[in-house]
Amino acid sequence: MQRFFHDELRQLRDDLILMGERSLDMTRLALRAVEQGDDALALQVRGMDDRVDELEKRVDREIMRYLTLFGPMGSDVRLLLAARDIGHDLERIADEASVIAKRAMVISERGPLKDLLHVPQEGVITCEVLRLALDGFIEGDINKARLVLDRDAEIDALNRKNYDSLFGSVGDATKVSASHVELIFISKALERIGDHSKNISEQVIFILSGEDIRHAR
Repeated sequence: MQRFFHDELRQLRDDLILMGERSLDMTRLALRAVEQGDDALALQVRGMDDRVDELEKRVDREIMRYLTLFGPMGSDVRLLLAARDIGHDLERIADEASVIAKRAMVISERGPLKDLLHVPQEGVITCEVLRLALDGFIEGDINKARLVLDRDAEIDALNRKNYDSLFGSVGDATKVSASHVELIFISKALERIGDHSKNISEQVIFILSGEDIRHAR
């Protein structure tokens, strides 16, 4: 991917990578907060969100500066449009991680929750998919980007299982606790992180091949 980001755009690439790593760190820490009932970790995640927001603003400024000063055409325009969308998806991932941390604190207030449904497994896969999406971008690896599109379905399936286990035919809605409802919101946040990871990978494919596969699946 570095060959697409020439010298004038090196800072833009570096900031996107930093956003990605911070968003992944936030997601991992938020999941630990859920599993361990650790309010300190949850607060740490929520405090990290502002830094990602600032990075997104800087990415937008860098894109605008390049558009204004250099009047790019062709592949450079494609790259800048994709970079803007990647930055937005990374900021949304950080927001979802912050939501998970907030829900973790609500659960912690009510006492330990022994049954976390399929959330820990969903969290592991979500982090793996996000890592793949970031590596696809950093390394310019279209195969990793395409693998994200396939693995996102695993996250969707676990999110459905979490819902069904409480409210579906196998669940008993009369026995659902308020904390389990919070878990459903956490599961949905993980599913959204998977969707944003997929969006990032679609943009990587667009940068590398020019193929626009959005809405194709």
